[in-house]
Amino acid sequence: MKDFREIEIEQKNYEFVVIGGGVSGISTAIAAARRGVKTALITNRPVLGGNASSEIGININGACYNALYSPTVYARETGVVEELKQLIFDYEGYEDCKGAGLDSALFELIYREKNIDLYLNTHAFAVEKEGERIASVRCMQLNSERVYEFFAPLFAEASGDGLIGALAGADFMRGSESREEYGESLGAKEKSTVTSGSTVMFHSVDTGKPQPYKRPDFAYDVTKLPFFEGLGGKHRTFYKGKDGLFHGFWWVEFGGHLDTIKDDEAITLELRKIVYGLWDYIKNSGKFEGAETWKLVKVCPIAGKRESRRFYGDVVVTQNDIANKTAFFDAAYVGGWPMDVHADNGIYDSDVATNWHFVDGMYNLPYRSLYSRNVKNLFIVGRLTSCTRVANGSTRVMSTCAASGQAAGTAAALCLKHGVLPAGLLAYIEELKAELLKDDQTLMGVAENYALNGVKVSSGKTAKLSNPPVNAYLPLMKDRIIAIPCFFKTGRVKIFVRSQQPTELSVLVLGGARKENYQPERVLDSLRFPLAGGEEEISLPFDYPTEDGKLYYLFEKTDGISLRAAKEELTGAPCFTSWRREPTENDPRRFVQTRTRENIAFICENAPEIYGAENVLGGYNRPYFAPNVCLIEKANAFLELSFDRKHVEEIKLVFNTDLAEDIIYERSKKLVKDYDIELYLGDVCERRSVTGNIHRMNKFTVGRELDRVRIVFKENYGSEFFEIFGVKIY
Repeated sequence: MKDFREIEIEQKNYEFVVIGGGVSGISTAIAAARRGVKTALITNRPVLGGNASSEIGININGACYNALYSPTVYARETGVVEELKQLIFDYEGYEDCKGAGLDSALFELIYREKNIDLYLNTHAFAVEKEGERIASVRCMQLNSERVYEFFAPLFAEASGDGLIGALAGADFMRGSESREEYGESLGAKEKSTVTSGSTVMFHSVDTGKPQPYKRPDFAYDVTKLPFFEGLGGKHRTFYKGKDGLFHGFWWVEFGGHLDTIKDDEAITLELRKIVYGLWDYIKNSGKFEGAETWKLVKVCPIAGKRESRRFYGDVVVTQNDIANKTAFFDAAYVGGWPMDVHADNGIYDSDVATNWHFVDGMYNLPYRSLYSRNVKNLFIVGRLTSCTRVANGSTRVMSTCAASGQAAGTAAALCLKHGVLPAGLLAYIEELKAELLKDDQTLMGVAENYALNGVKVSSGKTAKLSNPPVNAYLPLMKDRIIAIPCFFKTGRVKIFVRSQQPTELSVLVLGGARKENYQPERVLDSLRFPLAGGEEEISLPFDYPTEDGKLYYLFEKTDGISLRAAKEELTGAPCFTSWRREPTENDPRRFVQTRTRENIAFICENAPEIYGAENVLGGYNRPYFAPNVCLIEKANAFLELSFDRKHVEEIKLVFNTDLAEDIIYERSKKLVKDYDIELYLGDVCERRSVTGNIHRMNKFTVGRELDRVRIVFKENYGSEFFEIFGVKIY
C-alpha cells in the first residue's frame, strides 16, 4: 500500500516560518518581512483571515470594544492591524457578509510583500526537532498533492489550535484553571477541561419580495430544544446588523464542554443544525416583523473557534495583570477587551451566555508571553499566547491577536539581527519597543523619541480648544457628559443652553485617574444654574485638580432643557450619554458612559494652544493625557519642520483615522486625503504628491540629506481641520 509519504518531499529554506493565515499570522509575517526577513506564511485554508475570513465571517474586534463603550475611547490598535482594517474598508466598505472585498484586501497585503511566500491549502502536520529547537515542519498542499518540508532558524505558531507547537513538545495548557492556581477571583471553583465554545455565523438580505423558507430535514425545530425558552434573555437577543439585516449571533455557541479540536466536526454539525433551525424560527414564527422578504444567503461553512490550546511562555498573564494593568518592563502590545468568559455549555447553558467582566481600558501585554518556554525557537501568537483562561477572555479577540503578531514578527527580525533566540531578545527589549513604536504599534503610555537636532516646527493657523455651536440642540432626556482637556489652568468653559420655561440646570464636575482613559471616577463639585427660559450661556469653572488631564461635566437629565450641539467631535473632547449606578464586583464604575456622535458645543476661554504644531514631535501619536494632535485650519494649511542638516533614510507621517471604534463603518472625516510633502536641502526641493490616502501612517523612503520638510495639506474626507499626530524622521 502506498500513501502520501512516498510523494517526493520538496525542501524549502527560509529565515522565518509562520504557521497560520489569520490576522495573527498575517501581522507576524508582514512585520518580519518588512525588515528584510525571508518569510513563509503557511495556512491550510484557501483564503486568508482565519476567524475574520470570508469562510467564518467574524468582525475584527479589540481594545475599542463594542464600538462606543471602551473607557479609553481612542483605543483601536494601530500598526499592521490598522492598515489591514483600512484596506478592508477600501475594498468592501462595511458589510455584515464578508466576501470578495475582504479576500482582496488580505491577499493584497501579503502579495505585495516581496519577502513573503504564501502557501495556501497547506496543512502542517509533522515536526523535526534538534534538541530544544524545531528544525523543520512538514506540510502537505492539499490541492496540488505536494509535500513540503520547511527549514528555518525561527518559527511562529499562529494557527489558533497550535498543532505544530504541540507536536514540537511545547508546554501548553487547556481548559479552566482553578481560582487558587493563579489567585484569580474569576477562575473556576475547580480546575476543568471547559473552554469557550464555537459559533457558526450566517447572513441574510432583504430582497423586497416574499421569500418562503422550508427548514431542511437535518435542522432542528428550535422550539423543541431546551434552550428555546431562554432566547431573548441572558444576552441571547435577536439583533440586527448595521443595515437592518439579521446576521449571525455570537451566542449560538456550542462545544466548550467538549474537545474543541478533536470534536470540531461534531461541534460544527450541531451548530449548523441550530442555525438553520433558528432561521426557520425567524422566518416562520410570525414574531419578526418584515421577515417574509428576508432571504438566507450564507451559512458560514466553518465554525469560529474561540479557544483551545494556550502555550506557556516565560510569564503567564492572569486576570490580575489585566485588572491591575501590570507595568510589564517588556510591554510589546496592547489589549482592552473585557474579560469575556462564556457559559460552559454555550447555548444549552441555563446561565448567561457570557460573564462580561469590565476591563478599565487599554493595558499593555508582555513580550515574554509570545514565545515558548521550552521550545527555544518558537514564537506563539494570537489566542495561543501565554495566559490563563480568564485573561484569554480579553486577549483572544482578533485586533489584540494581530498586535501580538506584529510584536512577534518584529522580534523575529531582531533575533536574526542579533543572533539570539526569542528569550535572548530580552537583552534588547528597549530596541524591540523602539522598533514597534517606529512601525506605529501602540504601547500604552510609551512615547517614541525622535533624534532631531535644532528642530523648529511651524504651521498654518491651529485650532482653539473650542467647539462652536451650530443650529442644532441636544435634549437632556438623559445625562450627558463632555470631557475637556485640562492639563493647564484657564478661565471658564462656556456652554450654550436652551430651556422651555424657567427651571434649573444641574451640573456635576467629575474627575478621572488614568491618563489613557476618558472615564470619570469621582465628583469634584456640584453646580446649579437657574435658567430664565429661552437661549442662555452658562459659564463653568475650570480650576479643579485632575490626574488624567481632563475634566468631565455631567449635565443631569432635565425635561425641557437642551444643549447646543457642535458640528463634529473635537479630538480629545469626546461626548457621552451616561447613567449612574452602584459599583459591582465585576464593574467598579459609578458613571457608565456610552460615547455619542452628538457633540456638545463649548468655548474654553483663555485656553493655551493645545493643538499646536509641536504636537507632531510628542511621540504618543494618539490621545494619552493630552490630545497629542495638531489641528490646522484649512486656509493656508501647511506644517513645516526645519532641523540641522541630517541624513534621512525614511519619513513617516501619522494622520488621524479616529481610533474610537473597533469596526470601521465609514471613512473618518478627520483623515487627510490629498497632500504634498516637500523635501528640502537648502533651496533645492523635491515634491511628492499623495492623492486618495486611506491610511493612518504614510511612509516615504528618502536616503539623502535634508534640512527641512514641509507638508502642504489639500483635502481630507470632510472635517473642518487637517489633523496629524506625528512627523517621524529617521
